[in-house]
Amino acid sequence: MSMHNILKKIPLFSDLDREELDAVVALASSHHYAAKSVIVQEGDNSSSLFVILSGQVKISYYAEDGREVVLSLMSEGSFFGELSLLDRRPRSATVTTLGKSTLAQIRRQQFEQLILQKPKISLKLLTELSKRLRRTNLLLERISTMDVPHRLYHYIHDMCACVGRDPGDTHVQLRLPTHQLISDQLSTSRETISRAISHLKKSGVITPVAGCSEVRIDLEALESLMFSL
Repeated sequence: MSMHNILKKIPLFSDLDREELDAVVALASSHHYAAKSVIVQEGDNSSSLFVILSGQVKISYYAEDGREVVLSLMSEGSFFGELSLLDRRPRSATVTTLGKSTLAQIRRQQFEQLILQKPKISLKLLTELSKRLRRTNLLLERISTMDVPHRLYHYIHDMCACVGRDPGDTHVQLRLPTHQLISDQLSTSRETISRAISHLKKSGVITPVAGCSEVRIDLEALESLMFSL
């Protein structure tokens, strides 16, 4: 898919007409990265906005004890780097590719000119920042108040909510991140997540899909567990 078509689907740029979107594409430079490439390093003074054209990245930081804490996973159509672009402070987290990825980069000066010309982009950027802050607050609340299984139930349910499905569907098919990535996000060990997922498989909440790496989630059974004591 072309950069133009991907950017058009991103809420940040979706209100732009063809000519305006062409101007954004002209500002952006496309870069290809191998798996496990560090795009942004926590503490760096870089200030570009990045849009994921293909692939997936993880946003993380390292705690004082050296443990990696994964804040979120992002895939095609998502953007990152907006904080340093706006406040001119060092990067607050590290961004690493999980597989081969292609990213579009827009430098600060170019982006500032863009939002001055198109104020609606600023409003959409603030809306996305608000959503991310709410997600972070919710994650912190779950970590401080829930046991690991219930954190996992809500985590999987959030993933299901992002998958398009017909109203009334009681099952969702998706690909779960690795157990290590899930544990890094839910502040627990990989072994604990592996045991919890194994239990969900044995109880039929999660069913492996033959011939691929995806699983099928029984939403009704999952929601029942979410609100159990």
